[in-house]
Amino acid sequence: MVRGKLVVRILGAVIASSLLGAAPTAQPAVAAEVEGRDTPEAAFERYRQLINTHDFERLAQTVIAPDALFVFTEKTHRGLSEVRAAFEQTWSVLPNEVYAMTDAQWLARDSSSALVVFRYSYRGTTKNGQVLSGGGHGTNLYKHTPAGWRLAYEHLSHDPKPAPAS
Repeated sequence: MVRGKLVVRILGAVIASSLLGAAPTAQPAVAAEVEGRDTPEAAFERYRQLINTHDFERLAQTVIAPDALFVFTEKTHRGLSEVRAAFEQTWSVLPNEVYAMTDAQWLARDSSSALVVFRYSYRGTTKNGQVLSGGGHGTNLYKHTPAGWRLAYEHLSHDPKPAPAS
C-alpha cells in the first residue's frame, strides 16, 4: 500500500499544482457524511447515480469538488463553472443520455485521497434523432474534504479504434 499512497500523493500534487492554487470551499453534507460513513466508494456511487439525473447542482453539492479538474479528449475543464458548462453542453446535445461507469478498480487509497479506474459508456439520441454512443477508460481521483469525499479529478479517454484488418 505504500506504493499506492505514493502514486496518489504524486498524482494529487500534480493535479493540485495544475489547479492554479484555487482554494477549496466546503460543500453541503449529505446524510451518509453527516453520519460519518462517507467513503470514496460512496462518492463514486453517488456520482454514478446522480450523473443520469442531468442535475449539475446536485452533483456540485454532493460529488464534485469546487476546484475539480476534468480532462476530456476535446478539452480540459477547471473549476465548477467550466465543468458545469461541459456537462450542460453534453446534455443539450444528448438530452436523454445514459452514462455508465463499470469495472471499477481502486488502485490506491489513504486517508486523504483515493484513485479509481473504470470503464465508461454513453448512449443518447440527438434532437434530430441520431443515436450516439461510445465509451472508453476513466480515471477519478477523490479527495477527502471537510464536506466528505469529493471528485477532484476525472480523465476520460475514448477506446482506441481497432487496427484495420490486413
